Amino acid sequence: MIPLILLLAVGGLMQAARSFTTDTSLAGTELAFGFLLLSAYFTAKIVNRFGLPKLTGYLISGVLTGEFVMGFVSHEMTDTLKVVSDTATAILALEAGAELQLKAIRPVMKTLRGITLFAVIGSMVAIASALFIMRPWLPDVFGKLEFTTSIVVCLAIGVALSAQSPAVVMAMLSETRAEGPLSRTMLASVVVADLTVITVFSIVLAITGAVIGGNIDVTGTALEVGWELLGSMVFGVMIGALIGRYLIHVKNGAALFALMVCVVVAEIAPRVHLDVLIVLLAGGIYLRNFSKADATQLLHKFETAQLPVFLVFFALAGSHLNIYKLWASIIPVAIIAMTRAGSFFLGSRLACKISGAEPVVAKYAWFGLVPQAGLALALANVLRNNFADSFGNGAAIILLGVVGFNECIAPVILRIMLMRSGEAGKKAGADFATGGH
Repeated sequence: MIPLILLLAVGGLMQAARSFTTDTSLAGTELAFGFLLLSAYFTAKIVNRFGLPKLTGYLISGVLTGEFVMGFVSHEMTDTLKVVSDTATAILALEAGAELQLKAIRPVMKTLRGITLFAVIGSMVAIASALFIMRPWLPDVFGKLEFTTSIVVCLAIGVALSAQSPAVVMAMLSETRAEGPLSRTMLASVVVADLTVITVFSIVLAITGAVIGGNIDVTGTALEVGWELLGSMVFGVMIGALIGRYLIHVKNGAALFALMVCVVVAEIAPRVHLDVLIVLLAGGIYLRNFSKADATQLLHKFETAQLPVFLVFFALAGSHLNIYKLWASIIPVAIIAMTRAGSFFLGSRLACKISGAEPVVAKYAWFGLVPQAGLALALANVLRNNFADSFGNGAAIILLGVVGFNECIAPVILRIMLMRSGEAGKKAGADFATGGH
């Protein structure tokens, strides 16, 4: 009851503040940030009591307070908070990379390769095919596109929709204190899958930009993609080394320093045509596997520093969701969500059969790929921002709809599967990061 009362009070104060000013400059930015921070926090408290993930509360808060419902936060205000979205994307990538311990995944490498090929890349093709078939149902996305352009757009959206959520998986592993081959395979598979998604998405994004622009320069596109991939990886290693040296020699304030690095990279990388996701993912992998610094300690301290950024980031994502257009697309969203889950199931089963994985891995590992959160939302923002004049806004609606659908049901089912696997409770302490959204 208290969170509900506080939420209503915050809403009333925001309405009063908006009645005095429509400023969208610095004051308007601070007002929007503070309101989204508080409303997302209290909404998450409320929905969590009904067994829903807190991230669902963040999204609901954004939807209700955004321009399409109550209108507390205008479109101009959300535009001024773009740095928050970019920083959250950087944080997610750094955490995902820092959780990928190469030594731990060597025993299941054959299974991981199979899951990556058959389940992850297979889902990209399956989702893109489903989208291509459903083009007449999605006029906001494909209404003005030619046949060839539609194929490329389907691939771009399909790759974005295949993204996973290491944060959700880590949170469930921590909550259930699960330990064993299934837990290790799940965690490794979602991190490797996200690395694959980021890499493929960068390539497809460059191709899509060339096609939408109307001038396809194969050599220029290849050079651009090569710079974004290789340049981002090299720069990421440098970032990982920088954070590592700070952890070794300074230690105090490590979480805030890492957060500051994420802000700086989020601002600088796009200006020099580097991919923020790949930069911080490479930085996290270096920090975890090649630096002498304790990456686990950083991740545990990172949660407090990142929480306000994530609250506003997810609320911002929800505020851009046009629920009226989403309702009109509810059938395609449901079909895509089922296609995505089905492709993960079939691809993982095939990979486990070929690699001779343990029965518990073959039975349950596929569902670790289903939850979605930060990365999928980040890729939705990328498509919206880069292709706002063509298919970007319509694609973002589909992406947010599928993410919302999966966020409501996937964590609950994942917890049940971990309990049934017999691995729950076998870990004496929660070693996985609990940054759990």
